[in-house]
Amino acid sequence: MRNNRVSLLLIGLVIISMLALSAAAFLGGCGKGKSSLWGDGQDGNGGNGQDGTHAEGFAGIAFVRGGQIYLADPDTQDVRRLTTQDAAYANLAFSPDASKLSATMVVSDSMPQLVIIDVESGKMTDVSWTNEDYSGAWTAADVQPWFGSMAWADEDTLYATAARITPDWLYPRVIEFDLSGPGIKVIADKAQNPSLSPDGRKLAYVRQPEEWRDAYGGLHWEDIDPGDLVIQDLGSGDIQKIEVTSQGAYRGYIYAAVFSPDGKHLAAVCSDEPDTALYYADLEGAVDYAIEFVGPQSKVGSPSFSPDGAWIAYHLSLNDGTGGPLSYSISVAPTGVGGNPEVIQAGEGSYPAWSPVPFSGEEPDWEWMGGAEEETDGGGDETAAVEAAMLAFVKENAMPGLEFEIVNLKINGDEAVGVAVCTNEEVDSPLVIMKKGPGGWEGVDVGTGIDAPSWYE
Repeated sequence: MRNNRVSLLLIGLVIISMLALSAAAFLGGCGKGKSSLWGDGQDGNGGNGQDGTHAEGFAGIAFVRGGQIYLADPDTQDVRRLTTQDAAYANLAFSPDASKLSATMVVSDSMPQLVIIDVESGKMTDVSWTNEDYSGAWTAADVQPWFGSMAWADEDTLYATAARITPDWLYPRVIEFDLSGPGIKVIADKAQNPSLSPDGRKLAYVRQPEEWRDAYGGLHWEDIDPGDLVIQDLGSGDIQKIEVTSQGAYRGYIYAAVFSPDGKHLAAVCSDEPDTALYYADLEGAVDYAIEFVGPQSKVGSPSFSPDGAWIAYHLSLNDGTGGPLSYSISVAPTGVGGNPEVIQAGEGSYPAWSPVPFSGEEPDWEWMGGAEEETDGGGDETAAVEAAMLAFVKENAMPGLEFEIVNLKINGDEAVGVAVCTNEEVDSPLVIMKKGPGGWEGVDVGTGIDAPSWYE
């Protein structure tokens, strides 16, 4: 049944997110390392404006590891943890000025949420079904957030993959999400993984092939299946089907494709059966060369260009055949160098997303992302500080002699919420809301009848 398939997918993502947590549930990931994969970004055509100007926010790459999102900055040689909520994150994408990062998020066994994270503070806002300011837009469009690539048109407009879910099936859709409205417009039905051209005029995405039902014994097209690559002109609505070919030979259906920063090429993840390939091709689908080619037990995913177009990052997922969860690693390869580029293994992680801001300075020599596991960033200290301040605030407002412990503690930027459970008397457990100010964490409210912020579950 389709519902079983959806449940298995959610369970798999949650398992992946928890692999690196164990006893270090509160540890972060800031640290320093060394590598040599970064260009200086000064000679390319990267940028987020049609006038060629660059954003001035975070420069580097975001990625997922161990149920958290990290930011790797090649200029400062820092890797810092952005999130505090343990979850299964996927499909990262920076806004044009790099001030925000969008992602899909699954907490426990819940349905996916679409969240926007402030890159500077780490504050997370759900812009989907748990936030009443946005949930009506999803209901009106008859869709829910789902897994798939995202692309920002401007600071208030996001193209994403959604799904119409019925009792017996799930139908992926490409949507345009106006965050300021809010409002959602369905761009394409039975389609997924949108990528916006640098000039904002064309949208590439993958849709269900017309012959899919006949070729595959009448089965529905799954949201995780490859399909036909198309490019839609957002002005006229005209759609061009792109067939990826190498020396004139058709290479197969496409999982996802992204535009290069100069708008002249595509990086296409192709189901070159029985293998999966990442091809560098022109806009007509003609392959210049293969960046990556993996066997049936692996899969390429989440390709992302550096702002100057000189590098492409992507993840590899590996099924070891034991029935356990997939393992993920990130690779980075140069572009424009012809066949068999030298691929750099960048370490454990998934869903890399390059910021549109060019990094500057000389090419650093650092071990990429290594510090995310080897050193902590104070994430545990921050959690301990919140817990201590929360307990003090609860005791200030409780009867003398009562002892408490804090459970279900969650931190979202400069806000924190938890539940205080009394350990020596049978009393109701109040909700506790804290806010971080110049002097540290301060109590905002405590009680059993207060409402939690929309981001807290």
